[in-house]
Amino acid sequence: MATNGRSAACGPHQGCITCGDEGLVMRVTAVGEDGLGACAGPDGARETVDLALVAPVGPGDSVLVHAGVALVRLDSREAA
Repeated sequence: MATNGRSAACGPHQGCITCGDEGLVMRVTAVGEDGLGACAGPDGARETVDLALVAPVGPGDSVLVHAGVALVRLDSREAA
């Protein structure tokens, strides 16, 4: 994993081949009935994230977020 809480989203080139962004490890702080969740990044940044692809998740779970969508639920070893 790269520094500052970011992780390569799409392989060895260190970013998405479409937009160049990286995935960001975020912790779920709340989950709404609409499938959206409030998440916080390691730097304190807050973001509303679509959690549909990784459901079920709950507060305290870590997810890899790219473009406002949680792509993977991380276990505690991956999120550290």
